[in-house]
Amino acid sequence: MCDYTQVEYCCQHFRFVVQRWCSVYERTNKVCAPNVTHLEIRHDELCSDCRPRSPPPWEHMIRRSKRPTPYI
Repeated sequence: MCDYTQVEYCCQHFRFVVQRWCSVYERTNKVCAPNVTHLEIRHDELCSDCRPRSPPPWEHMIRRSKRPTPYI
């Protein structure tokens, strides 16, 4: 079984991060049932789904048309 770390966020979401792939996965690339070996609690962070979206630093360099793009 593959070893995973369960990461819990302050938004109550959680993620499984792989620590080590098992030999079956390395041979077949089929994910087996997770074997959670560690728990990491991040009560000071939001998960990537809940984190506010911020524009990239280069957004001001992109020239965008003022007209709406017609959908065809």
